[in-house]
Amino acid sequence: MLLPSILLSWATVAVAQTQLLTVSDARGNATSPIHYGALYEDIYQSGDGGFYAELIRNRAFQGSRQNGQASPIKTTDYWTPIGNGVRIAVDTSQPQLSTALQGHLRVDVPTGSTGLVGISNAGYYGMSVDSAKRYAASVYVRGAYNGNARAQFRNKLNNRVLHTVNASVASRADGWTQISWPIFTPSQGVSTPNNTFEFLFDAAPLAGRSIYLNLFSVFKQTYQNRYNGMREDLTNAFVGLKTKNIRLPGGNNMEGPRFGEEWKWNETIGDLRNRNGHIGVWGDEQTDGFGLLEMMQWCRDTNQAPILGIFAGLHIGGNVVPREQLQPYVDSAMNQLEFLMGDRSTRFGAQRASLGYPEAFNIPYIEIGNEDFLWGGEQSYRDYRFAAFYNPIHAKYPNIKLISSVIPSPVQNPGTWLDIHIYQNQDRFANEYAAFDQTDRNYPVIVGEYAAIFKNSDGFPEIGAQTMGMSLSEGIMLLGTERNADVIRGVAHGAMDKHYDREPNTVALMKHTATQILKSNSYYVSSLLATYFGDETLKVDTQFGEGIGPVYWSAQRTNAGAKYLKLLNYYGPGSVVEVQFQGSHKTTAEVITLSSPGCESINNLPGLGGETSTITSGTLTEQNGRFRVAFGSPCELKVLVV
Repeated sequence: MLLPSILLSWATVAVAQTQLLTVSDARGNATSPIHYGALYEDIYQSGDGGFYAELIRNRAFQGSRQNGQASPIKTTDYWTPIGNGVRIAVDTSQPQLSTALQGHLRVDVPTGSTGLVGISNAGYYGMSVDSAKRYAASVYVRGAYNGNARAQFRNKLNNRVLHTVNASVASRADGWTQISWPIFTPSQGVSTPNNTFEFLFDAAPLAGRSIYLNLFSVFKQTYQNRYNGMREDLTNAFVGLKTKNIRLPGGNNMEGPRFGEEWKWNETIGDLRNRNGHIGVWGDEQTDGFGLLEMMQWCRDTNQAPILGIFAGLHIGGNVVPREQLQPYVDSAMNQLEFLMGDRSTRFGAQRASLGYPEAFNIPYIEIGNEDFLWGGEQSYRDYRFAAFYNPIHAKYPNIKLISSVIPSPVQNPGTWLDIHIYQNQDRFANEYAAFDQTDRNYPVIVGEYAAIFKNSDGFPEIGAQTMGMSLSEGIMLLGTERNADVIRGVAHGAMDKHYDREPNTVALMKHTATQILKSNSYYVSSLLATYFGDETLKVDTQFGEGIGPVYWSAQRTNAGAKYLKLLNYYGPGSVVEVQFQGSHKTTAEVITLSSPGCESINNLPGLGGETSTITSGTLTEQNGRFRVAFGSPCELKVLVV
């Protein structure tokens, strides 16, 4: 959306000049403790195939992708039969594994078969096979079979088996048996993702018959070794962003495409056999294996404050829940909050405890809906939908900060927060340094989604990788939020992560493959600003007046007394800044610099050119009461720490 304010345009002067900045020692405004945050929703395989560490794709036949859209149609996509004449098909015969997972894989073995038969899975654009990590594999089987079951990684490039693990099986025809192979570490690892995983059985006992399989699973060692947990390297990259909050589970994906297809919290908890998945809005069916409790554990493990999004009656495409049909959705939201925050004496708190989470979660922030100004939803949001959720939540949980997705809030209570989303071109972001200076302090704001998605003043199509110039234009806006961090309580990039092979042509802070992670220029801009974020703002005076380009700035002080001055050079060749700090400070400054070969430089996967941006550190000594800061590149970000 467009930022709903009149923006003050500052001239960007692309000539060398020296500015004198004076950083005040006077007490400033307290900053938000959660200023830098993240948005998580399962978009373009950022959940399944991304943060969720499951390697098997289409593990329980919960849907498919049809004509570019998610569909409930069950297919054998990503599965290949192994063995002469072996055939596979989706089957729904009884008994089913569960009412949630009604489809399973039927493997038909021809008469006279010998050797090994089974199936292989291609994963999410391949699989990571790492000889330094542990793996766990399992599957449910139905059908009379007594014998060995083999599970193994195979490299597609040379057809070499990388590791094999075996388990004895005694299954029956009238029910389901889980096979869990011993946890293993691959004897051979490969750096490329061109690998499959195979589930194999002795052919002779199955010859002329069928065996039924469901809920296949292979997990690589997870972040903090959590069961049903998160991909370790990708979560470590997230930690590197230094965020303090996560808004989840979305986002558009929370809303769903149609009635009944919104994200439902109670269908994402408990045994994986009882999670039927749902149709995502970004073109992919979703397992919901990475459910509500897994997301809350993520917040705990990485010290994030959750901003919980709740579905508020608007679906993508414009379906609005009528007033008289809204109450069940309100009830579900209240049940969800009791599930998360209630003690074990409550119905839903007891349910949470029974699932292995006896300690209640803290939910300090809730956003009611998402982008309810779109799809013709704003009038109903103002008329009845927002208040229908706001009133009971505020009455029962008065300390929770409630956030409106439209501006102004339908309920004009001071303290109600507002969420602004900004997707614009580079030039627009470069003009937003002062956009928040006149924000009403009675109504705190989060910039819940932002991204420079077009170069310069361009429009569609979007760009796939942000240049350093684009990322620094976002940085100009971020410095503006820092200067107003008493009222701008949070900021988050519009896409934290996407699978590179699924969506290479739109921006994200990170993109991943099965084996690699790409950190964008915007990742490093956001991470550097978040790493050096203080507890109070400090006023900066200049002889040229605040905000004049090509250099932009923000200053803070921590409770421990350290002072940070951030200096962003935007297309300014030869820019020089002299800085004097008032009050007590160190006379030798640590200087951290984010730079790249040029303003048009981008970061890419290692095989496609790699990262061009670099972060270096050094020192600078004060002389005659001033630090002289010279920029070595027209597009560069520096942080001074004294």
